Amino acid sequence: MTSQYRVNYHLRSHKRDNLIEFIKGMLLTPFVLHPHDEESKATQEQENANRYAGIFGSIEMLIDEHRELLQAGIPTHSRLAKLVPSIGTFFTRLPLEAAFRHINRTNRISARKHVPPSFNDIRRILNMAQVMAIAPELQLVTFDGDMTLYADGQNFADDSPLTVLLIRLLRQGINVAIVTAAGYGTDAMRYEQRLSGLLRGFAKEELTPAQVARFYVLGGECNFLFRCRADYRL
Repeated sequence: MTSQYRVNYHLRSHKRDNLIEFIKGMLLTPFVLHPHDEESKATQEQENANRYAGIFGSIEMLIDEHRELLQAGIPTHSRLAKLVPSIGTFFTRLPLEAAFRHINRTNRISARKHVPPSFNDIRRILNMAQVMAIAPELQLVTFDGDMTLYADGQNFADDSPLTVLLIRLLRQGINVAIVTAAGYGTDAMRYEQRLSGLLRGFAKEELTPAQVARFYVLGGECNFLFRCRADYRL
């Protein structure tokens, strides 16, 4: 996805999230209070990472407490509910500390000197924590088509790097579904055309009938369901 489609959610009031804003405020404290020029770069980066990780670990515990009190029927008694009154329901644990360390290894959030952790940084960490939480029991992954797997109005390219990742999911026994608003009725060939590069990738990798049977296309705003056959067609 190109940069023109990236959204700065912080600038859109109807898309702000009070939990993310709360976490952002917590992370701002160590960023402001601890100087960046008294120690070596590597040492400072590691200490910043530990400070941020500690904060995410504390928020993780607040979420665990909130989930326990939710099960007891008194979620408003949790400390998190008092800090973020609009907080909703957490259906799984969120390993936030582990998610932060994973994201920080590539994004190096703790190495920044002039830009504190942003709304989008925290949103990415929350997303990663959710992925980590559901991964052991994951059975189904769904994707939109346009602007997610391929450019708007275009077809799935033969050289798309996503082909390898989707095939890996199918080989690991996970169901994969493309959920798209594109509506071609019961004309499976039209959907095949849009996903031609991916289907050819299945054939090239010689996926088994059992593996391709885990691939679905749900089109026309959830009105038409197709399943991949052993001949790599829908």
